[in-house]
Amino acid sequence: MRAQPRWQAAALIPLAVGLGWLAFGWAHGLVVAILATCAGVPLLGCATAIALWPGDRQITQYLAVSAIASGLLAVLLWPWLGLFVGGGLIVGAIACFLAAGWVATREAARPLAVPEPPLSLAVCRKVATDDALLGVFVAGARIPRGEVVKRDCNELRALSTLAEQGYWHNGGKDWHRAPGAPRDFRLVPASAQGFRFQWLNFDSDFEADPALPGAARWQAHRPNQRMAARIFRHEGAPRPWLICIHGYRMGVDALDLSLFRAKRLHLKFGMNVAMPILPLHGARRIARVTGGHFLDGPMADLVHAQAQGLWDLRRLKAWIQTQQPGQSIGALGYSLGGYHAALLAAFEADLACVIAGIPLTDIPAALWAHMPTLHLRYLEAQGLSQPRLSELMAPVSPLHLAPVVPRERRYIFAATADRLVDPDQPLRLWHHWDEPAMHWYHGSHLSVRREAELLPFVEDALAQHELIVNPGKR
Repeated sequence: MRAQPRWQAAALIPLAVGLGWLAFGWAHGLVVAILATCAGVPLLGCATAIALWPGDRQITQYLAVSAIASGLLAVLLWPWLGLFVGGGLIVGAIACFLAAGWVATREAARPLAVPEPPLSLAVCRKVATDDALLGVFVAGARIPRGEVVKRDCNELRALSTLAEQGYWHNGGKDWHRAPGAPRDFRLVPASAQGFRFQWLNFDSDFEADPALPGAARWQAHRPNQRMAARIFRHEGAPRPWLICIHGYRMGVDALDLSLFRAKRLHLKFGMNVAMPILPLHGARRIARVTGGHFLDGPMADLVHAQAQGLWDLRRLKAWIQTQQPGQSIGALGYSLGGYHAALLAAFEADLACVIAGIPLTDIPAALWAHMPTLHLRYLEAQGLSQPRLSELMAPVSPLHLAPVVPRERRYIFAATADRLVDPDQPLRLWHHWDEPAMHWYHGSHLSVRREAELLPFVEDALAQHELIVNPGKR
């Protein structure tokens, strides 16, 4: 691991750019001056924080967001600032963005087993992109407080009492029911971004355990009770299937189709592809944005959300098996989808392979890592601790449920500079899975769709287990 610096010289970059905004902006009238202040002050604040309070991950998140905002303002104010000053501030915004990635990469503490990413401009850009998204997420997140925290504490205490009384049997596996294939379903032709597919819809039939707190509240989410999945199926003879499980805040065409390279999997490699929509995402959402209330809702609902996600995926797999009996079925998931792919591996022993990509594996640890410090202290003072919540989520945790898919059919890939999911999380899954095939790439969470080196790892896994129908076209 790199030695952690006491002082970050990179703080001089946002300091200089922030001062430049104030100096040049206030020379061009009141309106330009106010906008320049909005751009310069956050950069100065982040520069000061990096210099005096190193290590807080939210500083680089807000620096990345501020850099993007200042660059856009420089473009907007170009006619008033002039070519030289406007262009200089745009260059300064880019430099601040890269500085955010540089500082975040240097300050990150990684386990010794995780390869050290190079301090290159490419890695810094990728890391800053992760941080910018996190900055937006954290700034707009619904932070529990007041009566909401009291409700969460009461519900988690009730959940804790059940756990202490031995409510979970066999580590929680016996608590999960095996769903049957849906008999009443609909297939509707659809297209998006040049892709032709079918929407599969059927009733989820998931019932939240009434003994658990929040069960009635979870069941009241009406749009969530209908399961949806995109189906790419070849006509003619049956073919192998791949279940592609999307990540958090996804479940929409524009994100899912490009992430999984659906056309490549379906047409070039000749397999059938199923792309399910996780609870509270896409067409199943109950909030304005996809995925709302899945990770930022009542904490007791985290158990219901993961349980229904697993139920729906097993029900989709059962539907595939009734449609084309005997065909191989694999699973590929990214981020939150990697979490659910790993859950599938604990229950569906006949899966041809399971590939967990940049997998989230400990949801409470992720929430605590990104929560503002002040709110975190408040929650912990009320009795909400991350380790205890992780224990209570054991029945729906891939780190606690033993995999039944054989070791040689398990695969993991992860990013060495991931800012959304700490590299420790996929590493813990790797150890829990008896150290199967794993690939680390020098990139971030969001750069995964552009990492060409991942294609051979994923496609070799699919080919090895005969999911690729046209291996000569790889």
